[in-house]
Amino acid sequence: MINRETIIDFFEDLKEGNDFNIDEKLLWSYFFLDENKKKLQDFTLKLEELGYEFDSIFEAEKVNEEDEEEYYLQVTKIEHHTIDSLNDVNTMFYRLAEENDINHYDGFDVGNIE
Repeated sequence: MINRETIIDFFEDLKEGNDFNIDEKLLWSYFFLDENKKKLQDFTLKLEELGYEFDSIFEAEKVNEEDEEEYYLQVTKIEHHTIDSLNDVNTMFYRLAEENDINHYDGFDVGNIE
């Protein structure tokens, strides 16, 4: 689980890297993992109602050949985050994943707006 301390470290790394202006809006991506592709597609509709845009569903890389197929759902949103707001979003996504029987909220990434 991503905790507030992890987010603090993440923001510190962003500040040091100078690749992103964390005082501006950025493109945030969020990832969910499940073995049921249809369930992820249905979950996308709920996330879109919250203002997130569907990006893709793609197969997760298997560690072992015997592993079951799993899929990632990636949604995005252009927004400005602080440590607290990103922590709130993560908390919400963990709750939504549980409520919608999605195996795992897997975290976030950030990029510049193109």
